[in-house]
Formats: sequence, C-alpha cells, structure tokens
Amino acid sequence: MAGVNFTLHYRLLVQGSVRRVTADSEFRLYLLVVAGTTLAIAASLVIVAGTHPASAARQALFQVSSIMTTTGFSSANFENWPHFAQLLLIALMFIGGCAGSTAGGLKVGRIALLFKVVARQFHRVINRRGVYAVRLGGTPVHEATIQGLLNLIHLALLVNFSASPILTACGLDILTSITAVAACMFNVGPGLGAIGPYDNYGAMPDLAKWVLTVCMLAGRLEFYTVIVLFTPAYWRK
Repeated sequence: MAGVNFTLHYRLLVQGSVRRVTADSEFRLYLLVVAGTTLAIAASLVIVAGTHPASAARQALFQVSSIMTTTGFSSANFENWPHFAQLLLIALMFIGGCAGSTAGGLKVGRIALLFKVVARQFHRVINRRGVYAVRLGGTPVHEATIQGLLNLIHLALLVNFSASPILTACGLDILTSITAVAACMFNVGPGLGAIGPYDNYGAMPDLAKWVLTVCMLAGRLEFYTVIVLFTPAYWRK
C-alpha cells in the first residue's frame, strides 16, 4: 500500500471510488510487476533451489514487496537465491514504487512512460511522416515532461556509472559496488555481495561511505537538486 500513489488512497478512502483506483494505469502496472516478479522468483526458488512452493511464494512476495517499496526488510538471505532471482531484485531496485508514494526508485509510471517513448521512436523510424503522441492513461503527455524524464534517466545512469568505479577503486567487488550504489540511490537498504541482507555497510572504507551518502541524497532528491548544488553557475547567482 505504501508503494501506491497517495492520490489513489484519497480516492479510495475519502471519495470511496474503487473504479477510479482500479482504472489507474500505473496502479495496474504496479500490481502486474509485483505479481509477475513474485511468480518468476518463486518458480526459480522451486526449480533451481528446491524450495517448497508455499515457502518460495511467501519469501518471494515478501522480498519483492520490500525491495520494490524500498522498505529494506528481508525475511530470507537472498544472496543464496538463484542468480535469476537476484537479477530481478536488482531490477526492482531501479523500478521502485508508484509516483506520489513514499517509495524510492525511478517509479513505475516513469518506466511505463519510457517504454512508450521508445515505442514512439520505433514508429517514427518506420513512418517518418507520422505524428505520434505519447499517452499515459489516455492523456497525451507534454514534450517537456518527456524531456524531463529522459534527463532524469540519464542522470540516474550517470550517477550509477560514476559512483560504481569509485567503490571498486576502494577495493570492493563489482557486484557489491553496483548494488550498493543502486541501493543507496533508491533508498532500498540491502544489496548483494558485502552489503547483502545479512550484512551491513559498516566495514566499507570511509571514501565509499561518503560516495554512497552523496548517492543517497541525490537519489532521494531526484538528482537535479544535488547536482545543481555542485554547479558553479548556481553559486554565482
């Protein structure tokens, strides 16, 4: 529930409109991602790790919910899970919850919009004379919003690709570095490697902790605010 847009909470609890909640495209995609990744992870636990189906379903649902809503709790040591399941959890770190929620991540609505932007570009390549509008929930999306989305995705990748090499230079392995940056950028908490669910960040070098602190602030403030603070032109105004 905490990963759902709080506007939907208002529509349901105050306005009593169930239909407006279920009709929301981001909410439906959010539930689809939770259900799909839960089934996929549970299946991998059953097939690869030999976990009992009931236990696999419970562990998968809890961990998917925890990672996607960036709550940070764990009910199992998912470092021992199949690599396929771990990769899905890393993807959920980037996706996060819905826009307008307390969850971190890039947000489900933005990911959906990004796919629509990519699909529009494919249509433009095929039919260069066509005019295609990007719609989200039946409403056309303004070009300025699309540009802002692309800039945000670029900044997120830039921070990740810049911070991860610094952590590896501090002596951390690649898996720990990448997931630590992602976990701090999107306020997830646990990652993989040396900062798994049964570990912590205490043993990291001081430089790595400072880098991850900046990543955490940048991700929570959605990158623009923190990057502007380090821009010389901002201080001259």
